[in-house]
Amino acid sequence: MPIVAGMTSIESRTITVFCGARPGSPAAAVAAERLGHAIGMGGHRLVYGAGGVGLMEVTARAAAAAGAVVTGVVPRFLYELDRVQQAVCTDLVVTDDMFERKRLMIDRADAFVALPGGFGTLDEVLEVIALAYLGQCPKPLALVDVDGHWDALCALFTDVHQRGFTRPGFDEYYQVTASPEAAVDFVTGVAARTSHDSAVTCLALAHSSGAD
Repeated sequence: MPIVAGMTSIESRTITVFCGARPGSPAAAVAAERLGHAIGMGGHRLVYGAGGVGLMEVTARAAAAAGAVVTGVVPRFLYELDRVQQAVCTDLVVTDDMFERKRLMIDRADAFVALPGGFGTLDEVLEVIALAYLGQCPKPLALVDVDGHWDALCALFTDVHQRGFTRPGFDEYYQVTASPEAAVDFVTGVAARTSHDSAVTCLALAHSSGAD
């Protein structure tokens, strides 16, 4: 996937961040802190999984420190295990299950940014891409490149396409960015530029090609 240099944000946006509940590598933790800082300094709002550990905690703390309104969305079973970063959450939403959590995080967003993470992060990223592909979620998604974290996934997408299971243009529904700051610039720029007509475009694609 191409690496974008970033675009200029126009107005405040709600950015849902998908990332790991584990710290991962030192480089991933640095990227999480930079992402949270960029969201807050840009005047944007953060929605995240409310985790009090790993990259989730780092991102939320940095965003709050930079002035962002932070909304945490957590399933009840994790809330009852006290794995929530309530201290930095302006608003905390407790859902019945993981499915409702993911739906709310998607519905509340103007745009999405993904940092490295595990199965939960992959599930969220794939959900957003699948919805965009079907014309149901015309919102930009950026994958922050940290030491080639997304290379294997993007290679898998290409392989799936080459095997005939996606239509051309499958890679238009996400963008790999070279830095957290570029990710914020990209998604806020796209959200502002396409907020009026992207739904029409995506629905037209879905109707013309059908659900694959």
